[in-house]
Amino acid sequence: MARIEPVVYFEDTGKAAQNTRRVAEVVGEYLKAHRVRHVVMATNTGYVGAKFAPLAEAHPKVNFVGVKMAPAVDKMYDVKWNARYGKTMEKAGVKLVCGTHALTGGVDRAIRAKFEGYPPSAVMAETLYLFSQGMKVCVEIIAMACDAGMVPEAVQVVSCAGTGHGSDTAIAATSAASANLFDMDIHRVLAMPLKK
Repeated sequence: MARIEPVVYFEDTGKAAQNTRRVAEVVGEYLKAHRVRHVVMATNTGYVGAKFAPLAEAHPKVNFVGVKMAPAVDKMYDVKWNARYGKTMEKAGVKLVCGTHALTGGVDRAIRAKFEGYPPSAVMAETLYLFSQGMKVCVEIIAMACDAGMVPEAVQVVSCAGTGHGSDTAIAATSAASANLFDMDIHRVLAMPLKK
């Protein structure tokens, strides 16, 4: 039996506030219709996590986890955490994980820089970029949240990320840690940009 389900497509990745608001609405609709107990979102400054705070308050039985990149990477990209957003997240019960990118960070980044090679995880990342930057990050932050013990493996999870700033991509998947990444299943694309 075939199913037809809607996907939200964004025409402009530059409209971070508008796109993030719509992704939060899509996730809210998905939570009402499906038994999902975990939502992860990329939130390097706290902005997206704060925008998801009302959704977390509306769904107190769902585990909301914001995932941000490691402080060393923050320095590389001159990213600053916003304490006000952090307090909004904390008040709503949105947890925070700070870690190394599962696909494009850590030792693999050092190997690429030193030897100008392409480790297998970089090939995986580039393949996911064929969809969008947000798609790569959605997969990555599920693994990072599992690696940190904030989301169990082999459970249904919604993951949200974006292109540069905000959120423009959302997927529903079965979770897996980075060591078991090929156990992850992407079941649905809920939202994504039309252009990379």
